[in-house]
This record gives sequence, C-alpha cells and structure tokens, in this order.
Amino acid sequence: MNKLDISTINIEQLTSDHAKKIVDFLALELQKYDQAYYSDNNPLVTDAQYDVLKNLNNKIVAKFPHLALVNDHSKKVGFTPSAQFSKVVHLKPMLSLANGFCVEDISNFITKIQNFLKIDHCPKIVCEYKIDGLSFNARYEYGVLTLASTRGDGQIGENITENLKTIQSFPQTLPITDKVFEVRGEIYITNNDFRVLNIQQQKLGKALFSNPRNAAAGSIRQLDPAITAQRPLKYFVYALGEVTNHHFASTQFELLQKLSQLKFSVNTDYILSDNLHSMIEFYNNVATERNNLAFEIDGVVYKVNDFALQERLGATSTSPRFAIAYKFPALIGRTKITNITLQVGKTGAVTPVALLIPINIAGVTISRATLHNKQEIESKDIRIGDYVFLHRAGDVIPKINGVDLSARDAQSSTRFIFPATCPSCNQNLVVNEGETVARCGNSLACPAQIYERICHFVSKDALNIDGLGRQRIQFLLDNKYIVNIVDIFLLEENNKFLYSNKLEDIAGWGIKSVNKLFQNINQAKNVILDKFIYALAIKHVGKYSAKLLAKEFKTAKNFINQSLKLANNATEIYEKLRNIEGVGVKTADQLKQFFMVSANVNLITKLVNILTIQDWQYHGDNLLLSNQTIVFTGTFATVSRSEIKVQAEKLGAKVGTQVSNNTDLLVVGNKAGNKLQKAQQLGIKIINEEEWIKMVNEL
Repeated sequence: MNKLDISTINIEQLTSDHAKKIVDFLALELQKYDQAYYSDNNPLVTDAQYDVLKNLNNKIVAKFPHLALVNDHSKKVGFTPSAQFSKVVHLKPMLSLANGFCVEDISNFITKIQNFLKIDHCPKIVCEYKIDGLSFNARYEYGVLTLASTRGDGQIGENITENLKTIQSFPQTLPITDKVFEVRGEIYITNNDFRVLNIQQQKLGKALFSNPRNAAAGSIRQLDPAITAQRPLKYFVYALGEVTNHHFASTQFELLQKLSQLKFSVNTDYILSDNLHSMIEFYNNVATERNNLAFEIDGVVYKVNDFALQERLGATSTSPRFAIAYKFPALIGRTKITNITLQVGKTGAVTPVALLIPINIAGVTISRATLHNKQEIESKDIRIGDYVFLHRAGDVIPKINGVDLSARDAQSSTRFIFPATCPSCNQNLVVNEGETVARCGNSLACPAQIYERICHFVSKDALNIDGLGRQRIQFLLDNKYIVNIVDIFLLEENNKFLYSNKLEDIAGWGIKSVNKLFQNINQAKNVILDKFIYALAIKHVGKYSAKLLAKEFKTAKNFINQSLKLANNATEIYEKLRNIEGVGVKTADQLKQFFMVSANVNLITKLVNILTIQDWQYHGDNLLLSNQTIVFTGTFATVSRSEIKVQAEKLGAKVGTQVSNNTDLLVVGNKAGNKLQKAQQLGIKIINEEEWIKMVNEL
C-alpha cells in the first residue's frame, strides 16, 4: 500500500487479519509524509492527515480491541522534529484531537463523557473553529518570551523562537510575573496573502506552495528568520501549555477572554453550548460560511468548558478525552488510472497501487491511491485506463470510490492480472486464512522487505537518522554499501577504508552532505529503550506498546534476556506480558516468535554492542505506584471504570486485566466475581472503592 482508501473499508466486514493489515499500513503512509515534510522540506499534506488515520484506527480498534496497540503511527501525534532545528521538550505534551465525521460521532463523544464522569447531562461545551495551520507552543518566563516550538511529535518539537518573534503582532512580553506561562495556538496565512505569496514565488522562479497551511509551515520553519520575517504569517492562540499559575482561568471560555485581554490574537467566533443540537447548528453555520472566511479551516472543535472536568477526563496516549474535532466532509474529484503497480511492505504484504493522472483536490495533489488487494480490484472491476471517482475524507485522505463506467473505453482499458509471486524476490505469494492480503513469506531475504525494515529503523519515530531517506537507502542497498541495519553504523569507517567508490564522490552526495549524515548516524547511536524496541519492527509492537515493554523490562539487557527466555517457553514471562493492558497475547506471541529466529537475535546482539541504549525512565508527575500492577473488578459507584484506570496510570501503576502472582493490588466494586476469589486464594491485597479513593487522595 502507498495510500489508504478509507471510503471502501467496511469495518463491520473486516476480518481480524485484514484489520491488522490496515493498521500496519498506517505506519508506512505516515513515514512517507514525514519524509516529504521534514527531510525534503516539501509538505504534501496537513496535520489532519494524522487525525484522519487515527480516526480509522480508533474505529477498527473498537471492533478489534487486540489491535489497539499493533501500530503506533495511528497513535502518532503530529510529526517528529527535524534534525535541522534544535529540539525542545514539551513540559506538557501537545496532543492532537480525536476526530468526528458525522453527528453520530459527536453524539458518541458526549455519551462517552457522560459515562466517564457518571453524569446524565451534557456538560457545557465550547465550540471553536479548527484552524488549518501549524501548531506551536510559546513559553514566557516572568512575562518575557523565552522559547517557542512546533508541536513535533507531541513530546519534542522544533525551536522556532526567533522565527516566531518575526510575527509583529505576537507579544514578546506580557504584563504577568508567572515563572512559567505557555500559550498554544496555530500559525497560518490568510487566503489572500497566500495568493500574493505565490505570485511572488512565481516571479522569482521558485516552486509554488500547494496551499496556505503548507506555506505557513514552510515559512515558520525557515532556517533564516529573515526569510520568515518576509512572510505574511498570522496566528491564533486557544490553549495553555505548562503554567505555574493554575488559577489563571477555570474554564475554556474564560481562558479565551483572558488571552485576548493579554493582547494575543484569539479567534472570537466561538460559542458556549450545553446540548448536541446547538453544537451541530454551530457546525452547520460554520460550514456554510467557510468559503467566506479569510483563512482556511478544516472543521470545528468541541471542548469541555470546565477545566476541572477536563482534568478528570484526562487523555489517551494520543488525544484528550475532553475534546473532539468535527471534520468537514470529503471533497470529490475524478481522474484516470494510468497504471497499477505493487508495493511490498515490511511484513510482506503485497498491495496493488493505482497510479493516477495527478489531480488537485482542495490544494492537495493526488497521484496514487491504494487498491488494497486482488478482491478489491475484482469487486469494483477496476482496470488500467479507467476513470475513477476520488474523494478525500477529513479534507485529506484520497480514496477511490468507484469507476466511471460511462467513460470506459473497452479497447484501451486493461484488466490487472495479480501475480502469483512476489515482485521483489519471486517467492510464491500466499493468502493466509482469514486474510485478503497476498503476502510474501520470504521475510529475511526479500529485498523489498529488507528495504522497508531499514526505512522503518531510521524513521523519525525510531532512531530518527535525518538525511537517510528512502532514496538514499535504496541506493546504499543497490550498490552493496549496506545489507542490513547494522551496516548503517559501519558506513563511516567502511567509507574511509573499504569502499573504492567513496560516498562523497558520488553525484548527489558530496562531502558536506556525507559528513552531516555520519554526524546524524553517530547521534542516533544514543537511543532510549522504547525507541530501540520500536525500531526492531516486531509485529504488533507499535510506538506505545514499545513504551510498555520498555517500562516492563527497564534495560536493554533485561529486555533481551527476558525475551530469549520467552522464546524458550518461559511461562511466567509470557503470563506477565499478556496481562499488561496494551501488550496482551498478540504482542507476547510476536515477541516470542521474533526472538526464536537466530538471525534476529544475532542482529540485536550486534546493535547492542554498537548503540548506547538508555534505560527506561518514567516521566510521570507521580511515581508513588510505579511498577505496581493493579487489577480492577466489579462496578464502581462514584467513578467510572475508565476514570479509575486513569487514576492508577497517573500514579505510575500498570493496570492488569487478570489476577495472577504478578498482581500487587485488587480493587473491588460491586459484583466482583471470580477475580476476587482468585486474589483471596493467592493472598493478594484487596481494597474496596472507598479505600481506593482515600488512597488516591492521600497520594
């Protein structure tokens, strides 16, 4: 796959294996967008790209809960910062928003809040525009602007302090004395300024920007602030980051008013609602007036107004529970399929991809779209030469809805014959039981799979080796400079002493570029444990589940030793892993299978000798229950199951699903059942809901 066609996916008809294939695909797609945005400095899509993909993941997970953590690109927040900018760690994570695409999604959003908070009414909701720009965070210390950064991957962003200061209307001082005061918002360019900017680009013979959002993103990320100063950037603020004065505002409505009083630019078109009807009415009114606005928006945002309720609701690993974006409907287009090609993924999935006559739909040029599998092509009777209908869900993702049969030329249209062998290694393809995807099982020797795994290893979410993009990796493989991921770390030495054709002498490389690459590779040798685990491309181990494994094993040595024992059928380790919520049976099984392959173990052994792998460190605010496994059973009167779980995780605990010898505490509600009996038999500490609440308050 190279594109994800959400429109043709019927989640209710998906098999578990097909669902996993879709979730696996998300990583590859987003890596491509990251490469274009950061390494090539040529954005292809907006932040909404990530939001739409995560929305698809959430719906699949609702039907297949065991896939919740299979692939963390669906958990990804924004994107990873470029090595060209210094990095900034966000004191408070910058999460993206969950998405809604219909009234039912928004109704479900309210219902989930009611269930979580155990209330029977709709809390007050602030309705705002969703500005289509680049998210930023600005920190003031004692009223002076000291640091500004992009959202990045939600944890680490890029330092854009000097660039932000070039926006004349952005306050560089505030009439406050707080030690830390962070504001968050969106940088954008108006539609009129965008048109003028592209006229200037054309006169200078430079490439045109595809849309206002990409123009804003490219402008604020200039290495030279003087260039940024020439761009007509504007901004809106709408939230706080880290603050030392937690009483600055008690509601979102009050916050927007106070930010405006501090002379920040705040979009004033927001309302306060307490019912679904007025929320949807706001959306409909905005959708009607959208084309008359001076700037681009791609939906509206609903936020629980009361900050105390927001704190109770908390967040998932990707998005706050107290907010949702209601995205505008898909945009339609029609174009022609010029060819159908095949792509082999890192797990061997062979996916047909339609190559299209490029078509621009609302500012994004679309030239490829996935056809998923053989059955998809046959069921829609898609042929090379056909005209097809495309649309973009959430204003971003391209999808093929169907064929324009009235325009089919029977003489020039050609049926696509799906091959019986892998296009990369000629291994026979198989379709596993319960799947619809043809798969190459030659994982260790298939060139395409090796290539994709190396791309994954160096990707932004893994070791983040800037300057080693997909084209360069392909060149290095084709010319035998590398054959596996270990060889990446031998490039500099081999280039000095072994290679007859030095990299710096090759067209398109150069001494400066090669030295910078070597520098980035050496920097990547210092890696934290969870990123190392994620980089190994183990099936069912995404970014978040890699964190859970790192938290469990603590050190690289222990991770390897325990995994080797797991591969040798260590029941205790298997039971411990399967009982960790977010790991479970699928991940435990795949980790075991991975370490049963001697080639994988040899590769990891070599990596450990080369890399400096930092031990896991939990960065939560409160570690009083760190490393304790807590199981909850029964129904609770004063808090929902979701909220009580969040309470435990905030205190550093691991929430288990089954009672075992590894369980430290069982919290029981009404109708506790078998878990209570088992805990009594094992002598595990047991407390009730009232005791739990008292303990949490004391901690």
